[in-house]
Amino acid sequence: MMKNPITLTVPLAARMTCLLVKFSLTFFLALFLVFAGSALAAPFVTVGNPSTNEVSVVDMANFTARVAASLDGATRIVASKPAGKVFMNTTNGIAIIDPALARIVDRIPLPEPVIDLIVDVTGSRLYALGATAVHVINITMHNVLATIPLSAAPLALVADDEGARAYVLTPGRLDMIYAPSGVVIKSVAVDPSASALAMSREGGKLIVASSGNNGGTAGITIVHGATLDIEKSIPTAALAPDIHPTRLLISPGDDRVIVFGGGSTSKTVSYLVLDMASATARAVQVPITQSPQSMMTAFNGPVLLGPDGTTLYVGGGSTPNANVVAEIDTATESNSRVLALPSNGAEYHYLNGLAGSNTAGRFMLAGFIFEHRIHSASEPRSVGFIDVASGATMANVVFAQSGQPSTALFGDVLDPVPQEVEATTTLLLSEPNPAAATVTQTFTANVSGNNPGGQVVFRFKDGGQVDAPMLRKTVPLEGNVATLVLPSCNTVWPDAPLHLIACSPRFLVTAIYKGDEDHLKSRSQEIVASRY
Repeated sequence: MMKNPITLTVPLAARMTCLLVKFSLTFFLALFLVFAGSALAAPFVTVGNPSTNEVSVVDMANFTARVAASLDGATRIVASKPAGKVFMNTTNGIAIIDPALARIVDRIPLPEPVIDLIVDVTGSRLYALGATAVHVINITMHNVLATIPLSAAPLALVADDEGARAYVLTPGRLDMIYAPSGVVIKSVAVDPSASALAMSREGGKLIVASSGNNGGTAGITIVHGATLDIEKSIPTAALAPDIHPTRLLISPGDDRVIVFGGGSTSKTVSYLVLDMASATARAVQVPITQSPQSMMTAFNGPVLLGPDGTTLYVGGGSTPNANVVAEIDTATESNSRVLALPSNGAEYHYLNGLAGSNTAGRFMLAGFIFEHRIHSASEPRSVGFIDVASGATMANVVFAQSGQPSTALFGDVLDPVPQEVEATTTLLLSEPNPAAATVTQTFTANVSGNNPGGQVVFRFKDGGQVDAPMLRKTVPLEGNVATLVLPSCNTVWPDAPLHLIACSPRFLVTAIYKGDEDHLKSRSQEIVASRY
């Protein structure tokens, strides 16, 4: 016998409420996925392959590759750990890739092709360099904040650690830009052969590298970040005539800048070291441990600093077995060992790029490899992985098997953000503002949290103007406290621009804790100070 079915009747108003709640939850979840993205459980390498017009994602947990999208004319892939995203320049603007999902999650259209992409260290702004302008993009909202017209195509760009200012290098000129509005604050002439730009570790100085081409002089120029005053120009021909500065690496652990520009052989790696504290440069030649692989290569390939700056990795091509990477101890300036990337059996190997992954205390190298066979049209392209601690090959992920050298692989690594990162707060205190010019003034930053490490940047700004010059002094944490003591105003300061601001009737001070692997960044409230 059939039983009568149970029927539940829901009033129309209640049904509408349920539908509304369901729609709201679905809409909120969709928004959450769009803006938050998916959490990374392992590092990912995003790889561009012009030979097949594809961009793929390699999961470094198991070294499997998935095709994410069409490459669409892209030439640059840039990953940002603070932003948790990967950006790619395409013929139609910027594509944003979620590597965990292996797909494009959003696009930002732009009116011109993009030459290069730079993400600031905060992960809040993306700078897209076009042929005629720099486009400043809000990474969170995926919208263009400002477009800055340029008189010539940009060569390089760096941004400060607060995302407020950017510096653009064009042929013979360096511009300072206020990023939120796109206003060019100041410009200065530089060497016509200048092609590389970097910012010092504490953010207060700019370093410009000039190759000596185009009628210029090979050298390094130090520029004050707040005023664009040229503090020192160092010609390098007398130090190392074979080095034409074109690449700059900033050491994360000290005030050194490593400068590359050719000059290396199979037996030595050559570079310059610029000491920011003394504003002096010297030439370095590191003998390389000889082996059947290293004897056949010139170490003029990609360069990469290790996570703490104590090791330097310099790539080269080799024949017949593998690409090699020289590991250099930056303290002793000696060759620790020569690491071999995996091979696909071709006679000639070329290393197009190096990227590093540093997760849970494990540092790995990813090498973008192109190989050439003399008697075959098959020319493998792959990404090889090395565990640096052991020197062992972890994997070799092979992509296209045909094409020309101009279609070499390129890409970048995105590391996951540590799951257990402690929030911090920074409290800035000052002594009562002294009325006399003959006394010192002390600023103290107290950072909350369990044994925070790293540094605090004290930022000084003249008055309340939004685009006023900003100066920085970096102080290491001792326990939970960083203390900065300014000299009396009636003395000569090593930093004359800071003396001008910090001895004025009214100036603004902010303390910024830069964070570490276990603690998030934090910033104090801005306080008003004065000296007479």
